[in-house]
Amino acid sequence: MSIRVVFMFSALPLFAASRGAFAADTFEDLWLTRIKPPPYSGLASEFDDTVASDGKRLHPYRDLLCAHMLEPFGQRLRVTNTANGKSVICTVADKGPNRRFWPRREIDLTPPTSKAIGCDGMCNVSLERVAQ
Repeated sequence: MSIRVVFMFSALPLFAASRGAFAADTFEDLWLTRIKPPPYSGLASEFDDTVASDGKRLHPYRDLLCAHMLEPFGQRLRVTNTANGKSVICTVADKGPNRRFWPRREIDLTPPTSKAIGCDGMCNVSLERVAQ
């Protein structure tokens, strides 16, 4: 029994030391922790999830929806394709894209939203909030 106790106490400092490795040291690290203030701009990509992160059902091939990590559900955003100037107003219905895995992506769009601004797969966009 004394061997197990010694092992447990020896593992605690290792666990405490590993938690400090996740601290943000540079601006890029802070940006990855989702504190980027509006106005937003960056890459847009398509998504076709049928269930949102809050559990509600989505209709990605029918509605003008988007997924954004910082904006609350129901917030309306004007998404403008910087290449051609086309814009569309969509509603935030999901959270994403995760900047840990896709650090430069700012927003995910459903296929109808992406098609409305002339985005084929991925494109550069600028975002602004729209009053409800």
